[in-house]
Amino acid sequence: MPRQVVIKCGDALLESWVKNMSSLLPNDFQVLPYNSDEIAPSNVAYIIGWKPDAHWINTFPSLRALVSIGSGVDHIANLADLRADVPVIRTVSPDLIQRMREYVAMCVLAWHRQLVPIIETNRKHKWDRFAVDVAGSVHVGVMGYGSMGKAVAATLASLGYAVSVWADSEREGLPFKYYRGRGQLYEFAAECDVVVCLLPLTPQTSNILDYGFMSTMRRGGCLVNAARGGHLVDDDVIRATSDGTLSLAFVDGLRQEPLGEDSPLWDAPGVIVTCHSAAYISPDAGPRIIAANIERFDAGEVVSPMYDPGRGF
Repeated sequence: MPRQVVIKCGDALLESWVKNMSSLLPNDFQVLPYNSDEIAPSNVAYIIGWKPDAHWINTFPSLRALVSIGSGVDHIANLADLRADVPVIRTVSPDLIQRMREYVAMCVLAWHRQLVPIIETNRKHKWDRFAVDVAGSVHVGVMGYGSMGKAVAATLASLGYAVSVWADSEREGLPFKYYRGRGQLYEFAAECDVVVCLLPLTPQTSNILDYGFMSTMRRGGCLVNAARGGHLVDDDVIRATSDGTLSLAFVDGLRQEPLGEDSPLWDAPGVIVTCHSAAYISPDAGPRIIAANIERFDAGEVVSPMYDPGRGF
């Protein structure tokens, strides 16, 4: 009987993922949706998942690896309970990185070039001109320097923005001013007109975007949370945009998804909710990356990036 690969993702995309993975993996693999009656737990070698539950994953005795549909692993429910013998392969694809570059550039340019006030004056049929300084006068801080952080920082620099980076790991030789650790967090924030959060969500980065952080930024600035909802204190961003600490905040990752209809974030002044659409792995590009990673892992070759429980991502 062929070894099975089980896919768990949103039902709207599940059929496309199964079809595309089936065409890319060798014939000795059988690709099945997570709700298939054909699944034989002892034959399941790999699970490809978005928001799977570790308790469910643990029921497959012969599982060689779990593949995260995405660069993060915080979407995996009960991750702390995952069997120690199940490695997790993270997925970073070129289209995911490119989508994030586009999204962040859109947000920063929209704030810098005053797109929101322009739209408001259009609605009032007013002829107002908006003169702004060039990008070099705007300081943008990027939080996180993984594959997406590197690409985003380079994109912003190419547009002429002054860019700095904050992360936890020690690094040298970066082309940007670099801040490291909690001890330099507020020093980093203090020089920023715009902050872009691309951090992995860990216990150390949870709630890092609070009012204290926002109020340390240059007044009237912009916050872009393109990471997870757990990074942002919702009440604090509403307070910050209401009292002028921030003039604009783009919120992509939410604590509750979909965001409830009664959430105050919808109507908060200066908050734009983008409904977790900044970057995602498509069912066309994703399977190509994942199929190649599975074949390398299956052959005993090194696959990167892998989830490191010690680091939390």
